[in-house]
Amino acid sequence: MEGRACRLTATGRKENEEKNPPKVRRKKKADVVRPDGHPTVGQLSLSRGTTSTPTPDTAPVWQANWSDSIDEDDDDDGDAEVGNAPDAGDAAGDAAGDDAVDGAGDAEAGDAPPQADLGVGKTARVGVSSTTSSHFRGPDGRYASRPSSEDGGDGNRKRKTTRKDMSWFLTAESPMCSGGPVIPDVIPSFGGHIGLVLWNSPEQDCGVLDGFHRPRAVETLRRYKWSAEGSKEMVEATGLSHLTGCMMQHLDMALLSAFVERWRPDTNTFHMPFGEISILLHDVHHILRIPVDGQLMGDEASQDTLKSDMGGLVRLSVDAQVGGKWKSKWYDNGAMHAEGLLVRGGELKIKEMEVQCYLFVLLGSTLFVDKSRDRLRPAINLFLKDHRRLADYAWGAGALAYLYRQLGVATRAGSKGLCGCLTLLQAWIYEYFPLFRPSQLPQSPDAPRASSWISPRLPGGDEARQRLVRYRQLLDELSADDVTWTPYGRDGHTDIPRSLYTGPIRFSDIAEGYDPSRCLRQFGYRQIIPAAMTVPHDQYRPASGSSYIVFWDPWVNQLWDNVAARRLELDFASRPCEHPSEIVEEYVDWFLTRSHPRITHPTDGEPQPRPLLVHQVLREQIVDRLGPVLLTRDRSKWEEDGGKLYDMVAGVFE
Repeated sequence: MEGRACRLTATGRKENEEKNPPKVRRKKKADVVRPDGHPTVGQLSLSRGTTSTPTPDTAPVWQANWSDSIDEDDDDDGDAEVGNAPDAGDAAGDAAGDDAVDGAGDAEAGDAPPQADLGVGKTARVGVSSTTSSHFRGPDGRYASRPSSEDGGDGNRKRKTTRKDMSWFLTAESPMCSGGPVIPDVIPSFGGHIGLVLWNSPEQDCGVLDGFHRPRAVETLRRYKWSAEGSKEMVEATGLSHLTGCMMQHLDMALLSAFVERWRPDTNTFHMPFGEISILLHDVHHILRIPVDGQLMGDEASQDTLKSDMGGLVRLSVDAQVGGKWKSKWYDNGAMHAEGLLVRGGELKIKEMEVQCYLFVLLGSTLFVDKSRDRLRPAINLFLKDHRRLADYAWGAGALAYLYRQLGVATRAGSKGLCGCLTLLQAWIYEYFPLFRPSQLPQSPDAPRASSWISPRLPGGDEARQRLVRYRQLLDELSADDVTWTPYGRDGHTDIPRSLYTGPIRFSDIAEGYDPSRCLRQFGYRQIIPAAMTVPHDQYRPASGSSYIVFWDPWVNQLWDNVAARRLELDFASRPCEHPSEIVEEYVDWFLTRSHPRITHPTDGEPQPRPLLVHQVLREQIVDRLGPVLLTRDRSKWEEDGGKLYDMVAGVFE
């Protein structure tokens, strides 16, 4: 389309208008002819197409005839802009409110759009943004439309939403790359995935993602001096106070970037050459030791309510300018700087207020880290107002839903950063993939396993990029035998029945699908072909990373409460593994035709060496299992004893 003006008709036919060029606009737009014959600027033309797979009904399926990615996000994190930009004096790394009220990178869903096919029995909304209406979140938390942005008297801000680029959505007619998928009913959003860019155009590789975590804030929380009597005890009763002791000081962003490239937001699993694997709720329990069962974190509120709650928290009016030793200020979305909020909580010397401020900073610096570097999401405060309910929430499920969303946004080809609880992600990699493990300290079986891993400080720059390339190659060569499928023992999930829940999990307005049937080997059961995922009401995942939409209806809260009906019965679905990596015979063909399991093209030269031999994995597993028994002994000694035990067992087998 460069160098000439085009008009898009309902049939997708482009007509040259070089003789009569249209009026020049500020941004690149396309004229779309509506069914009534009147062109509309900035909308998506849809035409009837064929389904990617046979469907039982004959309902029309819509597909896009034109796509032109227009990234309206001016900041460098690849996420959609939400709200007004911060003042000019703010740090350059502060995203302009992109994580302040709703999910990072989310955008509002518009009026009821046509449906798009995602395979057998699955449909999703594909919306059309209008230039004559603005979308806001209504008082009840649902999406609503107003005639114009001037009616936004309730304080809700218009979101930047564009539905022009549909190249991210794969159909049977979409051009498929040589690495797959052949059938796009499992990962239809792969058209906007970074993996597709790396496969087709490796020269466009952006390298290592920027990691957002807050080790300084965590260290400040460790040294915090309590002002009000009883505040410390109240925080400890929540089961969250230990988070300051298990957050990793250093992150290997090259390693995390390599795993982000394997993440598929359609299934919320990592797609490896041997199949799917994911972070499950019992992983969160063992790694962080926070509650994963309890009340779903599904509360939502308007921006005005969030700002009012923040004013009540710090005992200041919403319009007050906060300064002085606070070193903080109000943002129009209600956000505050972490340091100022912590100082204010100590100044009040009221137990409930101090605890609320402390937990606000704690959660915003550990479980729900955003890309603003030093600000806190106002939505966190929704779950801190009632001190009697602090121990009732499923904090682990909320943190996992938030991490799922951030991983999904980071997979978009234009995204440059990753946030969320990155300690959880990195520790999970260490637990399941011995190839990448650093040194580990012995600890009590009831302690958070994240605190046992010694996260080394690794160089960045060119060395980090070289590590990323090597990590990609190693992951491409991994087999199922190179994975520790049950790092907590074969019964590591039995005490966490919620880990077998099937359905969406939530944090405020963020909801993400959770399906343990796709990862049965992590429960010690044979992997079968999983059923189709439950599809959200609306989704839009462009390659640019802006206007990332995943919207579920409110009924998802009811699924979480119905534990008995939503629990996966392992013995009914499959059978225990005789070998840790056991699968049904049909699984390989099913997976390879519906996934993109490799990131780099196979080399024509000599094959890559195996990254880790099975007997090496066995040796490490024996040593790791001896650790809790020999807590009082020097590590070098019990590693030596573990090696001797391995040699003895290997001799017997030989």
